[in-house]
Amino acid sequence: MKKLTILFSALIFIFILQQNLFAGVKDNLCSDGKHFAEIGLKLFIAPSHFQKSDWEKLGIITATTGMLFFVDDEVQNIALKNQHSKNDRIFALDKFYGNKYTIMMTVGIYGIGLFCDKPAVRRMGLNSFESFLYSAFLSTTLKALFGRHRPDVGDGHLLFTPFQIKDMYQSLPSGHATVSMAVSAAMAKSLDNFVWKLFWYSSGGLVAASRIYHNRHWASDVFLGATIGYFVADFVVKFDRKNEKRITGKILPFSNGRNLGVAIAF
Repeated sequence: MKKLTILFSALIFIFILQQNLFAGVKDNLCSDGKHFAEIGLKLFIAPSHFQKSDWEKLGIITATTGMLFFVDDEVQNIALKNQHSKNDRIFALDKFYGNKYTIMMTVGIYGIGLFCDKPAVRRMGLNSFESFLYSAFLSTTLKALFGRHRPDVGDGHLLFTPFQIKDMYQSLPSGHATVSMAVSAAMAKSLDNFVWKLFWYSSGGLVAASRIYHNRHWASDVFLGATIGYFVADFVVKFDRKNEKRITGKILPFSNGRNLGVAIAF
């Protein structure tokens, strides 16, 4: 009888704990859902609130993209001349980063933060997820609007067929460069650590270079894409952190006798 009482008490405790846990998860999901929708709305109407400095930045980005048109052919030739097995391994990152695996990563990070009750990790995953989706939407819209021919089509860098959805006309801007830099910037800005930031920005930059190396995009494509990704992530991260302190963290090496690695402490 005593054992049954203990077992029954334990089951009640687990049930109450589970109810409280899922109540917290539900509340966080609702809050984050509202955050996601509000971010989208603010991004959509952001141009209507642009100040002089914002228009100046947009002008610089547009002008730089235009100037890169003059070197697109030369950069393509350099990339093609340097294609070989060793560089293939270096520039293979775009197979894993800047695509569906990246959004899976952001969802995974968010899930860990949500179910393990780690607000900093949850916010990191949420910001990265938001940056990915909203930058991808903007990039996809511009791709269809511009209809620039991809370099591997062989039509040259100045041929455009606007309002198209075929892959061969989806060159400007680079989608991989956009979302990889968006996620990289969101991740980098989530932790105030130089090594952490260097890792993420380097990863985003390598993906952008990989798209040129694989002859899938022009230099101007990846510049515009990476710029879009960065500024979308910057908007997302700053949206509700104007009065918050940046999260500080440490990246520490560890060894268990057999393996070496690093540990990230928030």
